Amino acid sequence: MKKIIFFLSLCVFLPLRPSAVVFAGPIESWQALETGVRDGKISKIDAARELEALIPGLSGYVSAAGAAAAAGEWAFPLEGYDIRAADKNDFKPSIYYGPYGKKGYDFFDGNKHGGHPAHDLFIRDRNRDCLDDRTLKPVNAVAVEDCVVLSVNEGWRTGDPGRGGNYIWLSGSRDNKFFYYAHLKDIFVKGGEFIKRGAPLGTVGRTGQAAHEKRSPTHLHLMVLEYRGGKMVPFDFYDKIKISDKR
Repeated sequence: MKKIIFFLSLCVFLPLRPSAVVFAGPIESWQALETGVRDGKISKIDAARELEALIPGLSGYVSAAGAAAAAGEWAFPLEGYDIRAADKNDFKPSIYYGPYGKKGYDFFDGNKHGGHPAHDLFIRDRNRDCLDDRTLKPVNAVAVEDCVVLSVNEGWRTGDPGRGGNYIWLSGSRDNKFFYYAHLKDIFVKGGEFIKRGAPLGTVGRTGQAAHEKRSPTHLHLMVLEYRGGKMVPFDFYDKIKISDKR
């Protein structure tokens, strides 16, 4: 009985819309919302309203899972790498970027967003085989802090739509941060799972429309958003991962 009461306390009632998840747990509700936004199947106004209603349930789920402690030092996002894999000037959320002619990033634009609100972290992979040139092994993308997996997208194939390819959304700290790991090859986690800081999430790959092209070096696209005032605001985390560099 206690488990049932706990589950219901985390459930969220969402506004009605076609194909909406009306009454579901926060993880399932996030997954429906995220894919609806990504694929342009929900208006920006409705999506913002649903996300606002969902935030308390997500925060409760993350807290109950044990991932809502005060934010501390982050792990570096790539196992075996350091800050030299990142470009400090790569974070440009307000520019024209991508094939859709839009300036600036807006989460609610889904796949058709502008801007580059992220850092691309490059691995040593001159021949584009998704293996480190020194170790000849895949490179793990790891959780920067304790977190809960919100959703995963895997099974991307050449020619499929989708800028991020195989990707993961996570949430960890109590200040409503959301983590987006994109262009992965393999994914090791699933929605609702609690992940410790530094644990592998998947391997760096070349999935997604742009990353798959030969001209693009193999990299992890890591974006961090903060939910503030009804918006998903890009967060420049360069200094956080620079501090985590011990070399």
